[in-house]
Amino acid sequence: MARKRNPVDEFLVQVGDNIRRVRTRHGFTLEELGRDIGLDKSNMHRIEQGRNITLVTLLKIAAFLDIPPATLLPSDVSVASEDVERYVRAKKTQS
Repeated sequence: MARKRNPVDEFLVQVGDNIRRVRTRHGFTLEELGRDIGLDKSNMHRIEQGRNITLVTLLKIAAFLDIPPATLLPSDVSVASEDVERYVRAKKTQS
């Protein structure tokens, strides 16, 4: 049985999907994108799989793809402040 993701993780997965969709539409590989923005292929893969991404990395990806950063953010996930607080608490306990 698949584990249900929390809204923050689901949002990150959708952002990763958006990045992958635009990257492949432009004909770039993970390696090409990563090399240009200073990440290796495995880190780019993690981002596209929905791992956490910094705003600076999002800006670099958007600049490389020559699109507005907002193009990478659309999502149908509703994230409440309580979801974010719960996510942050969980991440702190993992550290």
